[in-house]
Amino acid sequence: MTFADLTDDMDAMIMSSLNDGLGDYFEFAGTPVAQGIELMIDKNLQRAGPDGVFMSEAVGVTWRKQELPGVIRGGFFVFGHRRYVVEETIQDDGHMLTAACMEAP
Repeated sequence: MTFADLTDDMDAMIMSSLNDGLGDYFEFAGTPVAQGIELMIDKNLQRAGPDGVFMSEAVGVTWRKQELPGVIRGGFFVFGHRRYVVEETIQDDGHMLTAACMEAP
């Protein structure tokens, strides 16, 4: 077993214990890109700005890069009965990605 295999196993264990459930990701036009991916949803996301760290209205959506390699501004996640529109990717450690999203009605 390689180090990469061990890292993938660790990421899978983290997501299986911390995820909020399964969701789907769609392109801006509504074309499905990834379905049934494990998502972590973090409301009241803290963001860093010129005046320090502040609470934002953005929602952080985190997933495994292996399940979805990336997202684009305007794409959206559907999680339960909620839709989260991607503003920007704010974290990418090579294994997990987090996007700042706005909840849409």
